[in-house]
Amino acid sequence: MALFLLVSLCLFGYLKVTTYLDYYDYETSLTDSFIGVNDAIRDMDDDISSAKLTYQDTTSAKNDGLSDVFPSEEDLTSLTRAFDEFEVANNFSNSSFFISSISYGNSSVSADSQYRILPIDMSIDSSEDNFYKFLEYIETSGNLDSGIRLMSIDNVSIDFQSGEDEELMSYTLDLNAYFQN
Repeated sequence: MALFLLVSLCLFGYLKVTTYLDYYDYETSLTDSFIGVNDAIRDMDDDISSAKLTYQDTTSAKNDGLSDVFPSEEDLTSLTRAFDEFEVANNFSNSSFFISSISYGNSSVSADSQYRILPIDMSIDSSEDNFYKFLEYIETSGNLDSGIRLMSIDNVSIDFQSGEDEELMSYTLDLNAYFQN
């Protein structure tokens, strides 16, 4: 009987120790999993913070670009400066471009009251190549990548020069520049 009691006691002890060891392994595994989840959460927080900063930088850059092409006010100085920069960049002895006059009209509100329109009358003397370059300049206006203020052409009147410089053409453009209401 003492032997039976001893064997029972050993069997009981063995079963309890293995159960305890299984529980200990489970707890260790659970702790490791918990640490892994916390690390993953920390990594996701870092990724979210990085994505937020990227979004803010991108949004800020897009808003800056938008304010260049679609400003909140008339900003005639910047508009005139842009025309002057185009003139300087494209006025060569073999391919001239000269803005002889610019006049700005009074701005008006669009039909849907979403934006304002600034009429511009320009008289230009240029070569045919620079005429097409200027039309392309106006056509690409409003593109955030180019940063050229949003404009459109309403009318073009061309007067081909006759005489000493037949390569030169004079033209008048009726443009519209746009800005926020």
